[in-house]
Amino acid sequence: MKRLLILGATGSIGTTCLDAFRSSLMEDTVIAGLIAYDDSRIYDLKTEFGVPVFLAKERTEEEIRTFISSVSPDIALNGVSGIAGLRYSDLLIDMGINIALANKESVVLGGRFLLDKAERKGISIIPVDSEHSAIWHLLNGHKAERLIITASGGPFRDRKDMSRITVDEALNHPTWKMGRKITIDSATLANKALEVIEASYLFSFPPEKIEVTVHKESIVHSMIESPDGAVYALLSIPDMTLPIVSAITGGHSQAKLVRPLDFSTLSLTFEGWDRKRFPMLSLGYSALEQGRSYPIAFAAADEKAVNAFLSERIGFNDIPKVTEKVLDAGWDTEPSSLGIILEQVEEAGRMAEEAICLYT
Repeated sequence: MKRLLILGATGSIGTTCLDAFRSSLMEDTVIAGLIAYDDSRIYDLKTEFGVPVFLAKERTEEEIRTFISSVSPDIALNGVSGIAGLRYSDLLIDMGINIALANKESVVLGGRFLLDKAERKGISIIPVDSEHSAIWHLLNGHKAERLIITASGGPFRDRKDMSRITVDEALNHPTWKMGRKITIDSATLANKALEVIEASYLFSFPPEKIEVTVHKESIVHSMIESPDGAVYALLSIPDMTLPIVSAITGGHSQAKLVRPLDFSTLSLTFEGWDRKRFPMLSLGYSALEQGRSYPIAFAAADEKAVNAFLSERIGFNDIPKVTEKVLDAGWDTEPSSLGIILEQVEEAGRMAEEAICLYT
């Protein structure tokens, strides 16, 4: 039996994974332990599942490491959001534990440093994002010339006037139920920028070979174009159960994970994205093209700007302005350690706070 540790057990990814266990979808897998940052509901999960739990707030890295060692996981689902997820990914790699990764920042910030370290230690990093999970499946047995990542378009895909957008409007995603930060990123298309950067690192594709298309139905999760021009796609209803269970089981689950599609009523549409209305995606492509530490600055500035928007310190359209101002500072250092990466995150965050003050 494969032993699974769930990090971020009370968040959206962790909750979906636990629902899969409740529905008996996780064959040959047992829960070894659960970690949450600051949510006492984890003690209810301890009672329900009868497994060790750990509340990470105000705990040292050594205490966290000791808990993880005590439950002896074979694989860990990293559903921790934001930059904190990078620390966990680095720790898990150090400990020799394979990762089912739902944390974008681990790859966007960690980049080649993190992936090369995992390769040296023989650690598998299997993506959980629905888009990257789809690509991971599609590349198994197919060569690809181009990656095509789909975007729901968020709540403003059909909105022409992007002024005076409220927090409640931006949090009203038409398809997915997610955390507040990623929901705002979906509204700005910054999440697609992060996914393009992540796909480039994970699958070794340059930015010009990765395309984003708006697909409001969220049925096609990603596509690959083969050298002969044929396009292969992964389709399913929008449900994170499939990518989560696939990552943990290595894609070998025999359980019915999602409801089958009804092709008698299915309609699929695709369209381009508006660079004027969604400048965050353009900024993400630019950061990836420039390389070095630009993706780190992009992700760190975006996180600060989104938090400022959620607290109503800045407007929705100020998010790209803050991010661009930080990127303009220049980020030419090649990150070679976790310490350097975190220093750059801190520096980009400081610059973002200075820029936020200009728009407050």
